[in-house]
Amino acid sequence: MAIRKNFNSREDIIQALAVSHGANEQDLKKFSESKWDSGTGTYYSHGKMFSKMSIFRAKNYFADQAAKYNKMATSEAKEMAQMFDLAYEAIDAIERTGSSGDTK
Repeated sequence: MAIRKNFNSREDIIQALAVSHGANEQDLKKFSESKWDSGTGTYYSHGKMFSKMSIFRAKNYFADQAAKYNKMATSEAKEMAQMFDLAYEAIDAIERTGSSGDTK
């Protein structure tokens, strides 16, 4: 007789299948979905944890770099400014999405 288990989510099923094929805990962390913990402001993604303070610092860094490169007249500097703006906006989007409730 097969052992039955109630799975609460698609991720539970995927993890159970991965374990049955030899995946260990590190493997599961590496491929787990991203999650925002609105209570602490922490973002978890692919086995990495980003604290509220590190997210704040990253946003400030990207905003400062974008402003610095936007003051330069070269096309390369403008391209760099765009990349820093994109990074800032990506972090901001994660925060906005997460602040409306935990997401996966």
